Amino acid sequence: MRAVLPYDPRQPASTPRIGELPDPVVGRDEVLIQVRATALNRADLLQLRGLYPPPPGESEVPGLECAGDVVAVGSSVEGWSVGDRVMALLAGGGQAERVACPAGQLMPIPPQLSYTDGAALPEAALTAWTNLVVEGHLENGKSVLITGATSGIGTFAVQLARCCGAEVVAAGRSLERLDLLRTLGATHCVVLADGMPEAVRNATEGRGADVAMDLVGGRWLPATLASLADGGRLILVGLMAGRRAELDLGEVLRRRLTLRGSVLRSRSRHEKRELVAGFRAFADERLADGSLMPVVDHVAPFDRIAAAYQHMADGSQLGKIVIEF
Repeated sequence: MRAVLPYDPRQPASTPRIGELPDPVVGRDEVLIQVRATALNRADLLQLRGLYPPPPGESEVPGLECAGDVVAVGSSVEGWSVGDRVMALLAGGGQAERVACPAGQLMPIPPQLSYTDGAALPEAALTAWTNLVVEGHLENGKSVLITGATSGIGTFAVQLARCCGAEVVAAGRSLERLDLLRTLGATHCVVLADGMPEAVRNATEGRGADVAMDLVGGRWLPATLASLADGGRLILVGLMAGRRAELDLGEVLRRRLTLRGSVLRSRSRHEKRELVAGFRAFADERLADGSLMPVVDHVAPFDRIAAAYQHMADGSQLGKIVIEF
């Protein structure tokens, strides 16, 4: 099968190399998917640089999500059959023509969605669900700040928060790029800058956000913490602005703030199965009626994946970049 080859320290960093690999062997609790489309994530870029290897035992091919057709089913799998249209949350392997996936990490593609739509959804959807609902305890009537909101994860998180009944404040580098977020459910849009805490308080009647889902980190982490209401929770998910920040821990103590780090890829298959089940119970009907939908920046063929990676590295995308086979 054609695939993006695993990281090789002898090859140029950040450049995906396409080659031939053996088809994956399907485990008893897995299905084999003929991949129609996959999507790019910043974790893939780190993996190409040798900075984010897959969990032990998982495919070394990049790719954290895909959409396609089931072509084989493991002996212990129930509820899935050859020919089913599926989208899948993966720990690796999505950027290949075939991938083996634990059955508990599959979701059906709603009839009105294409394979392209399905490929853009799993990683964004499950990241948003895990960090807004499971870790952030977001509830109806609460306010949430989402930084990096124009990313694939951010655009889905805005919709999910709206569906939870939250007041959504979206933050990004420019108000012009944030305009789309208003159509997705953002009540307010603010610029990711030193004045963000004041802007968030103005948007929330002086309180600040009850929950922040931070996809940026780095130098902007203090401003995101300062945007919280007293007793607020910040779930740190991404580090687009870097791995280091200087914090006023006195503020954390005085205002009883919670700072929690969160990753999805390294969680166990059992935990991912539970997360997928919880998300599906909430979202299946909303995906079917269009209340939740992936936002796609653009689509590229598999043989143009290097250019697609470069576009992602440039940071100019709005939504997900999808690769079609």
